[in-house]
Amino acid sequence: MDIDELKRIVREEDLEVPVLYGVGERQSEGVVLERDDTGWKVYVSDERGGVLGKTLRTFDNEPEALEYVLQKARQGTRYHRALRARSA
Repeated sequence: MDIDELKRIVREEDLEVPVLYGVGERQSEGVVLERDDTGWKVYVSDERGGVLGKTLRTFDNEPEALEYVLQKARQGTRYHRALRARSA
């Protein structure tokens, strides 16, 4: 998977948009992808923009990291939609 494919799937499935390499708006319980000297990092952000609990995972390559971003975006979207439906 590459960035363009991830963005296409996010649009088609109407998922919450992850923050990719600092581009996008950080939200509480939003998915974040970053890269540093040790590899690609994916996590769910807390209300202050830090790592929520034990959600941080590190990957050696971008395609695997993007697959995990998609997985977490799907989970987060399902969770937030269920919460909204419950409160309606």
